[in-house]
Formats: sequence, C-alpha cells, structure tokens
Amino acid sequence: MPIVLAAIDRPPSHSQLVYERLKQVLQNGGVSGGSLLSEADLARQLGVSTTPVHEAVVRLASEGFVEALPRRGVRVVHLAPRDIAEIFELREALEVEVVRLAVTRASNQDLSALHEFVASGQEALDRDDYPAFNQTDVALHDALAGAAGNRRLQQSINDLRVWVQRIRHAAAEQHFGPPSRPAKALAEHKQLVRAVQRRDAPTAENLIRKHISSLKDEILEHMSTHHIDFI
Repeated sequence: MPIVLAAIDRPPSHSQLVYERLKQVLQNGGVSGGSLLSEADLARQLGVSTTPVHEAVVRLASEGFVEALPRRGVRVVHLAPRDIAEIFELREALEVEVVRLAVTRASNQDLSALHEFVASGQEALDRDDYPAFNQTDVALHDALAGAAGNRRLQQSINDLRVWVQRIRHAAAEQHFGPPSRPAKALAEHKQLVRAVQRRDAPTAENLIRKHISSLKDEILEHMSTHHIDFI
C-alpha cells in the first residue's frame, strides 16, 4: 500500500524569497542588461546572509537570467536583437495556441469577462498610467491563458513573462516605438476580444500574431536605427 504523507506547513525558505525578489527586479527592469551585481551587496540590502543569495543566484543562472563571473561578481544577461526576436517568436507561438484553445474551450462567462480587462485598459490609458495599462495587458493575456484550459501551456507563458516584461520595461523607459503604441495595443485588444467572443478562431489567431509581431518589429527597428546592441 503506498505511503501517504501530509504536507509540511512552513514558510518559504530565505533562498526562495531572495530568488523571487531578484526575479521580480529583473522582470521590472530594475537592473539593465550587463549590470554587475555583488552577492555581498545583495545580501546586505535584503538583510540576509550570503548563502541564500548565492543559492538564488545559482538558480537564476541556471535559468539564463544572470551569469557568474569569477572574481567579478554576477552579471545580468543582456538581450541582443536575436534574443529579443527569439523571445517574441516563442511568445507568438504560445499565444496563438492559447487563442485557438480558448475559442473552443472557454465558457460564455469567461468570454464575457474579457470586456472588463479592455475597459480597465481604456481607463488606464485615459489617465496616461502606463504601469496600470501594462498590468491590465498582462491580466487580459492571463485570462485568455486560463480560458484555454491547458495548465502546462499557461505555465510556459508565465515562465516566459519575465523576459517579455523586461523587454517591455526597457522599451518604455528608452521610448522604443511611437508614443501611440499603448493606444494601438488597446485597439488590438478590443479586436482580439471581439473575435474570441465570436469564437472566430482564424481571425483571433491572425490578430494575436499581428499584436505580438508588431511590437517585436518596432523594438528591433528602433534598436537598429539607433545602433543599440543590447538591452
């Protein structure tokens, strides 16, 4: 007879907390690509010993976010145009599958709720509140991923998000693309939601492809025009 064990109820380890904090900073653009970090300095700022910081850094390095430099510290991995293109190509493939599944699997209630995210995006845009608009953008894509009913697909999108958000924050801070980009994104969201709610898979898939590839193209064009080698 198989053994049955009750879960141990205990708070996350310092290593896990440090890992989550550092990953959040990387995602939000708190440090730019190529920045050098000191484990001792990170430990001092976080109020922990260097051991959980080192464990978190090793984990982040295994995921490709940072790299250890002997006797120099830790360097945040920078993203070259090729990296950015690969990230957006992968995101496009995942999001197209999300839309395809959501059109066939989502409940009518799930589809009706999508309007709320578009409305919140419009309110944020009216206030010129880009961070709030970004949050509603993420929430809409999360809602679509949830409606698709595939947990592993949803997890893959979550795993990719730290890279996507880092690129988006860098693009916003360095003014990649035209000032009208958020308004264009909102218009694309409205079209996408209408297509998904009609359960029009071909149109929805085409719209999500254009939505993601247009941002990729704008970022890469800006980097090329302004001779930016990496972010």
